[in-house]
Amino acid sequence: MARGFTLLEILVTLAVVGILAGVAMLRSPPQDGKASLERAGTTLQGAVRLAQNQALADGLTLALEITGTGYGFWQRDARSGAWKRLEDRAALAPQALEEGLRLRDQRSAAGGDSPRWAALFYPNGEGTALWLRLEHEASRTELDLRGDGVALPVLRWPEDARPASTRFAFQFRHLLPHV
Repeated sequence: MARGFTLLEILVTLAVVGILAGVAMLRSPPQDGKASLERAGTTLQGAVRLAQNQALADGLTLALEITGTGYGFWQRDARSGAWKRLEDRAALAPQALEEGLRLRDQRSAAGGDSPRWAALFYPNGEGTALWLRLEHEASRTELDLRGDGVALPVLRWPEDARPASTRFAFQFRHLLPHV
């Protein structure tokens, strides 16, 4: 004798599957990576701005060193010229990026030399230009931190990789009549 499922059994099964799917989605990291990139970018931007201000306020020469998975700041001793890693200042202490994020110096990726320091901050308020790119490996989403060495650095989404003609059409499609 064939027995089917009751409506109550089906509803309970759907409820359990829904709860498990909800828990799985909460535990999985966002796949687009934008939230992770914005969080890491804002933190890095704040640290760079602090280093610029700290160098000016305290008369120090500071340097930003990046690794693939993090970054840290160094201070140059004015007398000996030796560099010392800043570990006692919380905001300038070495920082590790979230899992799945990577940090690169775009100046060296663009064919330039590969200096030890991604940026230098001098006591007169000036510094070297920087162009850092945060990447979310799973989604291949990217976010740039750029600065000219004088003004405070800004976060930007990289230029669109599409051909210029399609970028133009995309930017102005709201002006075109809907067909």
